[in-house]
Amino acid sequence: MSVLDHLRDPEDPALVGLIDLIVADALDRPLKDAVDLDRWPALAVEALRSWAGSVAAEERLIDAVRDGIERLAQVPGPLGMELPAAVQTGLQDLARRPYSPDQDLVLKLIDQEPVREILREILLDTVTRFARKRRATGEQTSVGGALGGLGRFAKRRAGTLGAIAGEVASAVGGEVEKQVERKAAEFVDGALSGVIQRIASQLGDAKHADDQAALRTALLDSALRLTGPELAEELRRSDPEGLARLLRSSLRGWIDSDGIEAQLRHTLQSIVAAQGDRTLRATLHDVGMLDTVNTTTRELATQHARRIVTTDAFAAWLRALEA
Repeated sequence: MSVLDHLRDPEDPALVGLIDLIVADALDRPLKDAVDLDRWPALAVEALRSWAGSVAAEERLIDAVRDGIERLAQVPGPLGMELPAAVQTGLQDLARRPYSPDQDLVLKLIDQEPVREILREILLDTVTRFARKRRATGEQTSVGGALGGLGRFAKRRAGTLGAIAGEVASAVGGEVEKQVERKAAEFVDGALSGVIQRIASQLGDAKHADDQAALRTALLDSALRLTGPELAEELRRSDPEGLARLLRSSLRGWIDSDGIEAQLRHTLQSIVAAQGDRTLRATLHDVGMLDTVNTTTRELATQHARRIVTTDAFAAWLRALEA
């Protein structure tokens, strides 16, 4: 019985024994012996550079994004219905957890010029609208009363005198409008820092943890109620093709930067320094996954090996080796 016959016979333990040796060696080698600090970083950079520089790879990425969006558009109901009940429950439980971030951290994140500009615009618009509404509903100052009198006088009187009165009412009204806007701007500029500080305090105050949890839960529920077409349309509006090109361009810039290989090597060296004497078997045992990974790996490797040894190409390779 030839070696090939032994390997191809499903009742023969030869192939299974070979797989067992390979898997056991992989599990029992210390990390420092398994990781090649000289070759792995160079190979990783070369592979990334090849992908980032490939036009075909970019086209495939964009096609994959488009296909994903189109498949999403075919989901008619709420997206939450597509998730298993256990996943939905887990997400809701996560959202409900009472948690308040550190106030200083929140302040550091939100106290930025773009955020200030957005808040300033919102506050200024709100304050200005409120001031105009109060003027329009008759809560007039002495200037407002005078303007009203001039306006009524302009309506009653014709000719030059009436025209002059109308122009005066319009001019004074415009000046009051400018004062309202200027005062509103001064008020908003003075209050803006306090508003930002108040937002940080509100988000970081443990007393409001339940309210924040309710907010997160409401946002999650709203997201899960979105339909496939709604989300697909929003993704189309975000220009996913342009985003894919931007990400690939950024990756290419990072790969082409000086020291990328040294950075990867340093990362691997840090991992090996901390865990180098440990084996994969020990690590998997610590997290309770050893039996599952060991069994699954052996089964998959055996299935793949049995398919290979039945091919003519493998038989030819083995004959050439034995010759």
